[in-house]
Amino acid sequence: MGIDISRYLKEITKEFNKENLKQFSANSIAEIVELSRSTVSSYLNKECKRGTIIKIKEYPVIFLDKETFSNVHFTPMHNEYDTFDELWQEGSKIKKVDTWSKVIGSKGSLKEQIEQIKTAVLYPENGLPIMLLGSSGSGKTYLAKCIYDYCFGEKLIDPKAKFISLNCAQYYHNPELLSSLLFGYTKGAFTGADRDKIGLLESADGGVLFLDEVHRLTEEGQEKLFTFMDSREYSPIGDNSIKKEAKVRLIFATTESIQSAFLPTFIRRLPVIVNIPSFAERPQQERIHLIDSFFLKESEILQRTIQVTKQVMSFLLFSNYEGNVGKIKNIVKYSCGSSYTKMKDQKVIKVRITDLPVGSEEQLKENLYHQISNRYQDRVYDYMHPELLDINNSEQKNIKKTYFQFVDGFKQVEAGTVTFEHYINEMMNNVNLLVDELMFNVEVNNNQSFFSVLTFNIKSTFKYMEENFGLEQDGNKILSIAHLLYFKEEQEILINHPEWYSIRPRLTAFIQNHMGNVLWLAKRMLAHLSERLDSQVLDEDLIFISFYLNSMNIQGVKNEIKSIVLAHGYSTASSMANVANRMLKKNFFQAIDMPIDTTIDYIEGKVLDFIDNNSTENGLILLVDMGSLFDLRIRLEKKIKGPLLLIDFVSTPLVLEIGSMLLQHKNIIEINEEIIKNVKINKQLVYPVEKKKKCILTCCYTGMGSAIQIQDILQKSLKQEDSSLAITPYDYHKLQQNKQKELPFQIYDVVAIIGTVDPKIESVPYIGLDHLIGGEDVEAFINILKSNFKIDEEQLKKDLIFNFSIKKIIEKLTILDVNKVLNFVQDAVDKVEEKLGIKLSNNKRFLLYLHCSCMVERILRKEDADMQEDIEEFVQREKRKIEIIGYAFSEIEKEYTIKISDLELRLIFDIVFSD
Repeated sequence: MGIDISRYLKEITKEFNKENLKQFSANSIAEIVELSRSTVSSYLNKECKRGTIIKIKEYPVIFLDKETFSNVHFTPMHNEYDTFDELWQEGSKIKKVDTWSKVIGSKGSLKEQIEQIKTAVLYPENGLPIMLLGSSGSGKTYLAKCIYDYCFGEKLIDPKAKFISLNCAQYYHNPELLSSLLFGYTKGAFTGADRDKIGLLESADGGVLFLDEVHRLTEEGQEKLFTFMDSREYSPIGDNSIKKEAKVRLIFATTESIQSAFLPTFIRRLPVIVNIPSFAERPQQERIHLIDSFFLKESEILQRTIQVTKQVMSFLLFSNYEGNVGKIKNIVKYSCGSSYTKMKDQKVIKVRITDLPVGSEEQLKENLYHQISNRYQDRVYDYMHPELLDINNSEQKNIKKTYFQFVDGFKQVEAGTVTFEHYINEMMNNVNLLVDELMFNVEVNNNQSFFSVLTFNIKSTFKYMEENFGLEQDGNKILSIAHLLYFKEEQEILINHPEWYSIRPRLTAFIQNHMGNVLWLAKRMLAHLSERLDSQVLDEDLIFISFYLNSMNIQGVKNEIKSIVLAHGYSTASSMANVANRMLKKNFFQAIDMPIDTTIDYIEGKVLDFIDNNSTENGLILLVDMGSLFDLRIRLEKKIKGPLLLIDFVSTPLVLEIGSMLLQHKNIIEINEEIIKNVKINKQLVYPVEKKKKCILTCCYTGMGSAIQIQDILQKSLKQEDSSLAITPYDYHKLQQNKQKELPFQIYDVVAIIGTVDPKIESVPYIGLDHLIGGEDVEAFINILKSNFKIDEEQLKKDLIFNFSIKKIIEKLTILDVNKVLNFVQDAVDKVEEKLGIKLSNNKRFLLYLHCSCMVERILRKEDADMQEDIEEFVQREKRKIEIIGYAFSEIEKEYTIKISDLELRLIFDIVFSD
């Protein structure tokens, strides 16, 4: 039983904090593991002596798993401590302070800059000189101090080493004095030099010297300084025969252009130039965090809770002070002081527009009517509870809770405590609960300018998604996303989650693998919306929108063939594409108008941009009015994601002809074979140059719906995250008719086909779905997989048997009770056999169970079957049999109050009488 105690203690130690100490007592542990307290206490004390458990002798005595505690916090030096504080104080001495975590933007706009700084600081010997380049007030001095702290934290300098700062601008009109300050001087060096005096280089020996506004140095001063940078030697002013040496880490800062303000010889000694963004150049979330930090500091100084109106927040965020952080900080200080003088006897002081300093009038006029001014909530700053800052209203609390659940729930998936299906369903439910709450329980004035702007642009984005990717517009979707973005206020929520940055890539990959095309759709949608709103796309919003779209039962993108018209001239390509799109009533063609002197590099770049932002796996047609097909082929064949049809000719009739074939859903091979048979043009069909990915095709006689279900079940069974295997649903009738001419065989190495009817493709193994359900062909399928991939054979066999059962397949129904609909369908199929006097094979019976169960739900959802042009003629020809099938299913119509159309009855007929 000791193992159970150990395992339990390991688990709860992961969540250890000051608030839950009691659960680590022997008494609490004994209750959970269902052993006597004395047994548990004996075991814990024995393990403490062995060094695997930490004992804290407070009341009650608590025990922690030492290995887990060390992984989460720090490695304790002892096994026993008298108090919790004694343990924690030891940790505060051991743990290294992360200097950069306190820098706003360290994981955002300053991420690359901080990496540059680390590279310079950690360079062997004495590091590399660093030049900080940025506008006045952008935070260069603050960063220089952080660099000093980082050197100290990394033990690169002695704890007693100094940080010395000098603003060279103060001595601009007296360069001799500046040089003497830097290098020191000897007695008699100039009038008033009545004694030797050391310079800042000597004072900073072993530490850090920061020279701000270093462009104020004269050319002579620059030369003396770079001589020191080369040799670590310098001479005091007044006696060049004296050679002194100092080991100083140098940080420079300037607001001027490097090239124009410094000698070339000085510039060559600056291997690390760090560009610091201004306040205006920072992402909006970072600007908010900076303002928050200033108000929190004032709250601490004034010992008051500070409430700031949304108008003041908008003013500070969008004021045009050339992005001067220092100026914003001073405005915050003045405004808080102004409010304090009026309300100093109150515990909460309120900062309003009237508290802004004199001289802000022009800025005020510019920003007061800013379209986003009404978007922000009043913010409350309490130095006693700074953690409550970002959740000061119920909407933001709910948003934060939902976003944090993305990460916390995924941790449970990785730990194996919940299944990925449970996680996905729970997250979809959470997302829908949140948008319902925001839409129906929170009042938004639709006349508020930003909400109107949001709604308009989201509607435009959905129109773009519908035209290009087949994602239908929906008023509820538009309002849901508008409400979320309105209340979220462009804040990056998960930046505050301690595990977000480590989990983010794995969570994104998980969504990519388990939720089909929704992540791709979310990226396209937010990229388009971001461009229109001039805002950044956040990964956390991609995850939210992915779960939201997945909850809409979107099966995937309409992965149609894409087409681009490239032509020289101001609007030649646009004119042809627009004419064709209008006449075809479908947005098939994108246009790229090119200057006359366009290079092939330009064409390649434009095509690759299109490929990156569109799904082109089914093919891309490129019509170019002039250029070398051979050169384009060589450049693109290693970069394309699907087949590329290159045509060295463009005309409106040709564009219309290609569009008419796309309307007929012809694939790219058929288009290549049929296009303008009587006109000689240069064209090449190019396939991606790479080792073909292995692929399993799924198909169903009655349509793509069941093929997609088979795909889902296979993915669940294989738990495959191997990028070398694709599982692709495909149209049965195309496979049966065109065999290996169909597109999947050009793109993939097809290792098997799984479906309801064999399309009879030579050299490709077929496994019937009924045989997988019956278990006859499970071994055969596993053998196919074994010959191509590494698999866990026993586990896969269990998963296949479990997932490929009729009930598991039909469990994907979301409206109907599975057992109930199966019973009704079984009775209907029995009547079909009886009335028609036939005996159905197990395969047909299974296929009818699957098809008809899904059919009932489809009708309830008001989703129509595909149109059949000959339906009236067919019904007349097979009138008796159709009437019998209709009679057999009449009980289902009564039970579910639905009408089964002739189109649906014809599909059932096809299954019953198919060969």
